[in-house]
Amino acid sequence: MPANPKLNSTTEGNVDNASTDIDINSSIDADVASDKADIDTDDGISGDDEDELTDSEAAMSAENDESPEEDIGKKINQLRLAKGYSQRKLAKLSGLTNTSISSIERNKVSPAVNTLKAILAVLGSDLTTFFSDEWKEPKARVVVTPKDLLELSEPSSRVSLRQVYNCSTTKNLGFLIEVYQPNSSTEEKIAHEGEEIGTVIEGKILIRIDETTYLLNQGDSYVIDTIRPHTFINPTDGVTRIVSAHTPTTY
Repeated sequence: MPANPKLNSTTEGNVDNASTDIDINSSIDADVASDKADIDTDDGISGDDEDELTDSEAAMSAENDESPEEDIGKKINQLRLAKGYSQRKLAKLSGLTNTSISSIERNKVSPAVNTLKAILAVLGSDLTTFFSDEWKEPKARVVVTPKDLLELSEPSSRVSLRQVYNCSTTKNLGFLIEVYQPNSSTEEKIAHEGEEIGTVIEGKILIRIDETTYLLNQGDSYVIDTIRPHTFINPTDGVTRIVSAHTPTTY
């Protein structure tokens, strides 16, 4: 609201016993405290300027939330870690931003129903199960059968990256069984936190790191810092198979 104009007025007259200067200029300073209301909206998160939390930070933040509505962030965090997905991976598969996933897991915002459905579809759950009283944290298993392996690649990809998944949210090591069809490759210049060690158990593989390319034959192993952009390429007409381990567990 525009400020009141200041008027300096001096009245001189024949007033008994005095001449009074009247300043009718008043300056009103009022501090009004207003409660800030959090508006839950998917579009309320803009940009990717907020750094993505590490998985340990996200898990700790989720565990500290106790109210029923805040269980949403904790549950999503647990399901994501059990799947072995990073926040970036989940964001990409569900069509959201990294910042959105981070904010939801930290209970900074509550996702709309359609947003939650998209996230749960990626994580292999649904609204009925998610909000059921019978919902429990996945229990870690010792034996992982072939049907329990998680496919991390896109359905249309000619590269299969299957993760050994035991439902643990506290594991420190990820393990992949990789199959490269003839003349196939991973995404161009992948980069993610951590390190990776692998062994070629069948065929050949080219690993391009930055501008350098390495050829590995059957029985050769590699050790790479995955923060450096890298691409795996099968240049042959045969199938290539690799087993690999990586940290952190998310991919």
